[in-house]
Amino acid sequence: MLGTVLMVMYGVRYPGADQKECCWEQDATPEWAASVTGLRVPDTAVDRRAGLHSNMQYDVVLLAFTVRTEEADKFLEPLRRQGTQMAHNRHPEAPGYTRGDGFSHLGLPEPETLVDGMRITSVCPGETKTPESGALRLCAKIQAHEFQPGTTRIYVRADSDATIEKPA
Repeated sequence: MLGTVLMVMYGVRYPGADQKECCWEQDATPEWAASVTGLRVPDTAVDRRAGLHSNMQYDVVLLAFTVRTEEADKFLEPLRRQGTQMAHNRHPEAPGYTRGDGFSHLGLPEPETLVDGMRITSVCPGETKTPESGALRLCAKIQAHEFQPGTTRIYVRADSDATIEKPA
């Protein structure tokens, strides 16, 4: 059992070529991902991307979109615990790092490799006393990367060891 768990963990962290293409649902849309996670994507969001990766251990929903930094801050504020700040990426992965269930599948850099302008938080349903947190359906790791002044890409990774409903 331990050997199987270690092999799966190694495969996620250091995926082979076949693992990078395996297990992705073809019909995952940003609207579907927002619905599954319970997040309301700002209407002004552009470059919306989504994915669903399923394996024997867990399912991962990915959602990414780009907004003005001011809008990103409004999106993030009700998802943070009161009195907390978002963390910075103090231990980045090396450039070129990929995951078998990562954002590189969506044509984006893995947020774990980004440092400048990167902020990180996580939230679970009901963890903050806001309607946004109450609407969450899965725990999510949220990363916000201001990749150019005034423009931020939001990365959302939500996973579940229960099967997530597949897109229609």
